[in-house]
Amino acid sequence: MLANCDANQMSLNFCAWRDRVVAEQKLQDVVEDKSAKFPSCKARLEKKIAGWKKRRDASCKKSAEVKYGGGSILPMEIAACQTAETDHMTKVVGSIRRCD
Repeated sequence: MLANCDANQMSLNFCAWRDRVVAEQKLQDVVEDKSAKFPSCKARLEKKIAGWKKRRDASCKKSAEVKYGGGSILPMEIAACQTAETDHMTKVVGSIRRCD
């Protein structure tokens, strides 16, 4: 199923979910790296990421529902939005040079 993402909508959904998981892991790796470099930032950074994830998930769900209404494409669109937002946050966290 994950080998051919274009086979059908279920495959598209699974591949979008997989991409989101990969993006989440990259973000977690960057957070762990920054936490190791700036130990005093760890708790604040983790709290910021947790809050951001809740906002990201709600925003992605809402925008996908508004754009697509529902149906079998909805999980793929939500996951694609979450992946894009997570990639962006990974860059933001990666650019941190000091703990304020």
